[in-house]
Amino acid sequence: MFEALHCETNHVNDYAIVLSLLVSSPKDAELLIRNGILEDTESLAALTICGEIGIKQARWWHNRFYYKGLARDLNAYCKSPWLKWNALLKHNYFNTPWASISVIAAVLLLLLTLTQTVCSIIAL
Repeated sequence: MFEALHCETNHVNDYAIVLSLLVSSPKDAELLIRNGILEDTESLAALTICGEIGIKQARWWHNRFYYKGLARDLNAYCKSPWLKWNALLKHNYFNTPWASISVIAAVLLLLLTLTQTVCSIIAL
């Protein structure tokens, strides 16, 4: 609140809002801790702190939000249909390197079979 009343910029306030939007589950907090964005504390405690600061105490001014461009770009990226298909395929089918290798081998085998079929038809 001090920043909102006595400073020209609201960078700390806006950062608290962004953190509260990013951390919505304990897995999110663990990911932020693993990447060094949050300190190494209990993920549930980090979730509670981020939620309390961002939702209850931070003020949101839409016209002066420092991370407006970042939020817009992130929302556009998340709405991409390619991203959804990519995540679905990786999660369900290509979750190990061996799955990818077996698909590549199967495609290669099909191409070689097709080549052999075409060559035998031409030879007739």
